[in-house]
Amino acid sequence: MVAVKRLFLIAAANLRRAKGQTAAIVALVLLASVMLNLGLMLSMDYKENFDRYHEELNAEHVILAVGSRSPEVRKTIEEELTANVLTEDYSFSDAYMMIGSFPYGDGEINSNLLILEKETALSRSIGKVEIVEEDCSSGIYLPMLYGTDGRITAGGTVDFTIGNTVENYPVCGFINSVMAGSHNCVITAVLFTKDRYDALKDKGIAAETMMVSVRIKDKEQSQEFEAVLKNAVSSAYPDLYIVSNSYELVTSSRYISQMICTSIVSAMACFIALIALVVISSNVINYIQENMHNLGALKAMGYTSRQLVESLLLQFSGVALPVSCLGAAAAYGIFPMINNMMISQTGIPYKMHFLSMPYVITICLLTLIVSFVVWLSARRIKKLEPITALRQGIRTHSFAKSYIPLERTRFSLTAALGLKAGLSQRKQNIVTAITVLVLSLFIVFSGLMRENMIVNMEPFINLIVGETADSCISIDHSAEDAFLQRLAEDEKVEKVYLYHSEEVRHKDGVALMMTCCDDFNDVNNQNVVFDGRFPKYDNEVALAGKYAGEKDLEIGDEITLSAGGKEAVYLICGLTQISNNLGKDCLLTRSGYERMADLQNLSFYIDVAEGVDIDEFHEEISEAFGTQVNTTINVASAVIGGSKVYVSLMKIIVIAILALSFLITVFVLYLLVRIMLNRKKKDYGIMKALGFTTWQLILQTALSFMPVVILSAAVGLIISALIINPLTALFLQGIGIVKCTFTVPIGFITVCGALLVLFVFAVTCILSLRIRRISPKDLLSGE
Repeated sequence: MVAVKRLFLIAAANLRRAKGQTAAIVALVLLASVMLNLGLMLSMDYKENFDRYHEELNAEHVILAVGSRSPEVRKTIEEELTANVLTEDYSFSDAYMMIGSFPYGDGEINSNLLILEKETALSRSIGKVEIVEEDCSSGIYLPMLYGTDGRITAGGTVDFTIGNTVENYPVCGFINSVMAGSHNCVITAVLFTKDRYDALKDKGIAAETMMVSVRIKDKEQSQEFEAVLKNAVSSAYPDLYIVSNSYELVTSSRYISQMICTSIVSAMACFIALIALVVISSNVINYIQENMHNLGALKAMGYTSRQLVESLLLQFSGVALPVSCLGAAAAYGIFPMINNMMISQTGIPYKMHFLSMPYVITICLLTLIVSFVVWLSARRIKKLEPITALRQGIRTHSFAKSYIPLERTRFSLTAALGLKAGLSQRKQNIVTAITVLVLSLFIVFSGLMRENMIVNMEPFINLIVGETADSCISIDHSAEDAFLQRLAEDEKVEKVYLYHSEEVRHKDGVALMMTCCDDFNDVNNQNVVFDGRFPKYDNEVALAGKYAGEKDLEIGDEITLSAGGKEAVYLICGLTQISNNLGKDCLLTRSGYERMADLQNLSFYIDVAEGVDIDEFHEEISEAFGTQVNTTINVASAVIGGSKVYVSLMKIIVIAILALSFLITVFVLYLLVRIMLNRKKKDYGIMKALGFTTWQLILQTALSFMPVVILSAAVGLIISALIINPLTALFLQGIGIVKCTFTVPIGFITVCGALLVLFVFAVTCILSLRIRRISPKDLLSGE
């Protein structure tokens, strides 16, 4: 007990003598624990929240919305469900379906709107819906996702655009629908009060629909189950309009922002922890060097090397443990802000609660790795002989090469001494280099997101959305010739091309979203295919790179696709990356798709002349073709509406990264400068006695950091610029991105790199002002 008490006294004495260094280490460990606990909370529980609501509302694993309520269709579906051994339970509900758009964010959202009568939706045995906010008694209820930005409010109104009709509805409130609560779910559920629901029958703007809700025994097979069920129905009734989704699709699509945010926060936690560990290691090594005399005296008094190492473990672990507890707890104060951002994309409420596992992992992991690093760094105490330690560790003269000989240098004496000191501080240089390398990666990532998502969204849209145009108009196939003739004669139209999507099924896989075009040379985004080429012939297909990797398929392989009850074999000619269907899609020529089925509806992408009002253009086309126009989509507005949440999220992440970079730089420099001043206190006193001014010594100190800072910044920015696109693709691989092609802003990161160097120089000068307190007289007096 006496020995343990003495170890505590040594650790406490060390902490008292190094209050400043301890404060900086506390700040770094605090930041690391906050970020680590946030990352663990997002990764371990946030997505689990979906499963909790899924079970609470007894939600479906597969939804099938069929454009018919006939008994024959229902019988076919029941027979298929009964025959499938995976089926656990199912139910049928009457609904209406329409493809419509409504305002969201700074644009609008276009989706398959599944209209359910309010009381029916609230009382369904499978796939119940809950109301999270309510204001009036007659109107509609939208998924809560669309009320997060405050533009649509309970008690207000919303305009639905259906084909060439605009309907205005009072918004009674917002709902939580697990499987149909977002446009990312393919199907968007909207509840109508009974009076509004009954009125739809007379308006003729929505098709009578049968909603099939299915729960299966193994949710991990929901995509395969969905594909089999949908294929069976479409084979029996090729002309039916069918829309479906699955548990796997919905969980992936509703948690895209969570996946991105988790990856970034976890990566930042690792980098900050790395910097903290390097700083702690340097601190331990410096402590041993600066306190050799005391360590030798303690060894001479009978303390063993093990006891001295344990005192250091006690000192640093005693700091890491409570600080990790505090940081992990502080994460709960930040989490509500992150939760609000996540809800704007997930559309599912999250109830804050204490998570013991992430909390314990954060504390244990940080405390253990800090202890391990301290133990590794302190082992050199065992090699320290008492007599050598009492002589301050001096064994012999150093014959190390002088890279800046003062007698021959062309630098000024102040600059030469500063550079000479910098080149001789190996441990300081290692800590500085690692810190600057990490900060360089932060700068490049922030610059990449700023350039491609905030300043100019086009690269982000091209990568994530794929093909874009000014307008998309879907028409009945019987109006194709007249429609194309009308657009060919319209001076407002610059380009029009078929770009139509239908679902097909891979015989050895799942359902894929197929997009067909007459000639892919007409599409605006030629980078959709990142390997190989677009299909040219009717036996070729360009397959999603993510899906091809999952199925071990390569360019040159053959795959069998089916649609409308027919199968056809295609040769893979290229690999694509589009996030619209989370990496489960393919491209065919129109003739290629027609080997399996005929197109009943056709979607054309249209580029219009500069200054043309797209909404007015849509009105003209709708008036000209009437009911032959199925839908009109302002693509630019829809893209802005759908991408707003990601842009907002990235703005916050970029600001947070830059702020953390600033704090990390200050804390690390504070530690290094303080250590240097303590170690060279006598040297500075002698140099002052020789006539050096305080400013010259401050300049020397700042210049000693410059060689490694400049070199590390240059190397870090170059390497980061080369690897940042592959790293970003790694973050986005869950949504189908295989190869990232963002523009690296060379000018921006060069300026930021220069500013980082200047910032380090300025902060070092400010921190070195303590040199003013060093007096030759005090040093000679033994103080």
